[in-house]
Amino acid sequence: MVERRAFTKLLLSGVSLANTRREVDVGARPQLFLHDDRLIESKQDLRLVMNRPRKHERGPLIVPDRPWELGDIDYSCFLHDHDEGLYKVWYEARENNGILGDPARPERGRCMYATSKDGLAWEKPSLRAVDIGGSRDNNIVFTGPSGQRTKVYWIVKDYAEPDPVRRYKMMYHLWDFRGRGVAMAYAPDGIHWTGSRFTSLTGGFDSQNMFLWDDRIGQFVGYLRSRQENRRCLARSTSPDGFHWSSPVTVHCPDAQDPPRFDLYTPGVIKLSGAEHVYVMLTAAFDWRTDGLYGQLALSRDGIHWHRFREPFLSLGAKGEWDSGSIYPVGSEMMVQGQSAIYYRGNTSGHGAGGKPGIGVAFLQLGAFAGWRADGEGTLTTPLLHTELLNDGFFLNAQAAGGSIEVELRDAAGGVIPGFARADAIAITRDGPALLARWRNPVERSVAVRLKLYLRNATAYGFQARRLTPADQNE
Repeated sequence: MVERRAFTKLLLSGVSLANTRREVDVGARPQLFLHDDRLIESKQDLRLVMNRPRKHERGPLIVPDRPWELGDIDYSCFLHDHDEGLYKVWYEARENNGILGDPARPERGRCMYATSKDGLAWEKPSLRAVDIGGSRDNNIVFTGPSGQRTKVYWIVKDYAEPDPVRRYKMMYHLWDFRGRGVAMAYAPDGIHWTGSRFTSLTGGFDSQNMFLWDDRIGQFVGYLRSRQENRRCLARSTSPDGFHWSSPVTVHCPDAQDPPRFDLYTPGVIKLSGAEHVYVMLTAAFDWRTDGLYGQLALSRDGIHWHRFREPFLSLGAKGEWDSGSIYPVGSEMMVQGQSAIYYRGNTSGHGAGGKPGIGVAFLQLGAFAGWRADGEGTLTTPLLHTELLNDGFFLNAQAAGGSIEVELRDAAGGVIPGFARADAIAITRDGPALLARWRNPVERSVAVRLKLYLRNATAYGFQARRLTPADQNE
């Protein structure tokens, strides 16, 4: 998305920038309103609301039920591999009686692997990749270099990697002669890994560190644990190849709006591939007073500056439920059954070891993390939007069941375009990520328009301009 401002003459004449006309090229990619005014010229009687996912009723989908899983499931990462038509998960199994820093009772971690055809029913295949106790009949894919401790694995599939042997890349904890840090490994298939004996970054990066490909800047970006004033924070590092990393810089920490004893335990950052300039952080918020962790949501346009909602995004389950003690959201972008799927590790216990762990999933309307809601009547007007085609259709990502949204098109000067007035609009009265805006007697319009949304007891999350298909016409 490119913003253009015609303000050179206005600057010379001393006119305030607040009066300049803002224009936005939206192309054909989905646009999300998020928390800011990037796509909003004006709004009235609206409030920013965070959407909340619905937990899957089945409960945990993956539990430690194999002897080589060491009695515990910890961090995980997910991938929908469209090439193979499979959902994949790599998850950490660890001994819950190990002690960090104690050579007599070291923590042991093993990277496990499971697959699914639908994202809900998971299988643990016998991979015969790693020998444990004289047997290869297991679903273990990585234990790290011989004699060294590894844990907390994050994996990506690099479709642009020219060397097929390095198609998959892994970031994991490693202790070398310099102390603790993160190291990188690679594999052709996500199963047969070649690890490093040395760390790529040295530091106290405990908990789950992660990395992703950021197409906005053309680099890999890592998000790692950091500390400021003895509080757990989020740091950011970049890499041109996924193996050589810059020194991490802290980009987000707890602040005065948070409880006194409160940490951001995990980063869980997603760069949404289906929307433009949208970063989502699903962090495990740790409240020392209760020893519990729950999911919080933060949003960003650049992956550096964050707006974090303070209320729970993924709340703890009721007393006695499998996720009543702690929840660690997974920062993997996943779609299951047409919805955003948010996997998470749950446990009956809090931050301390023990309990009954498992991995579950919650669902959210696709991309609908946060939007602008009218409790009653409200309006939202976009800047002047440039689309690629003269007669694109406009689709809203919205929730209007029990209310309505009417869409009006306006020109560069703010005037109503004939045939596209509010009075001509067919009200949207349902929920969905791609709700077509319709008018009773539309005519050909200009390529540049403003959207003005009239909301009644409804929430708008975003929009998309794209060519209409026959399926859209028959909707």
